[in-house]
Amino acid sequence: METKTVQIEIPQYLTIRQYLDLKQLPDTDSKIEKTLFIISTITGIDIDELRYWDLESIKKLNDLIEGLVDPKNEFHSIIEWNGVLYGYDNIKQQNLGEYIDLEGLAKEVDKNLHKIAAILYRPITDHRFDTIDFIVKHKLKTIKHKDVANVFDYYNIEKYDSNVRKVREKDFMDFPVQIALGALSFFLTSGSQYLTSTVYSLAPKEMIQEMNNLLLENLIHNTGAGGGLFTHSLKPIYYQLQGTNV
Repeated sequence: METKTVQIEIPQYLTIRQYLDLKQLPDTDSKIEKTLFIISTITGIDIDELRYWDLESIKKLNDLIEGLVDPKNEFHSIIEWNGVLYGYDNIKQQNLGEYIDLEGLAKEVDKNLHKIAAILYRPITDHRFDTIDFIVKHKLKTIKHKDVANVFDYYNIEKYDSNVRKVREKDFMDFPVQIALGALSFFLTSGSQYLTSTVYSLAPKEMIQEMNNLLLENLIHNTGAGGGLFTHSLKPIYYQLQGTNV
């Protein structure tokens, strides 16, 4: 029986494109068919080719990508992606045009997530950090400035232009989905907090503080780790799979 070694690229993270593709999971009771669909979507290996693999190899590969399929949302104020430093668009600095665009796009998240990400993260034009130091873990870079009270005060991003966003948004289909979802969650929660504080500015301080605490608690629950810097590595992880009849 012929045995070959197959080199497979395991992504560093799930992209928005893959996330949306996974939502097209076939409507079937067969766990095997669903597993093959997920593996094919993540690795790019044709499903018909996967059908010739032995079950042990399929299980090993499925175990490797399991963490990608159900990503935990993360919020990061500054990210480095494809060699460009991006900053999160703080709601207090947004103009009416971009807020209206975000509000409209958020009504159909699955359709517009890449567009939302292209608004919420724009290139940093200047920053006031002496240096940007990073902690490297699992090939991710996180920012070390834990002593900064409000990181949004330390950088400026490119001014919002809907025409520029429309050109750039297609590239964001390859953006890390856990970062995009974390940023969207942060926007929705901080937006509610900001509007609540503005509209009800005449309400008792104790009431406003209680509402804000609840919003922040929900934010922490939904965004997971935060405050760091995520970087996209083009170097894939390789898994040497001993397949049978492959």
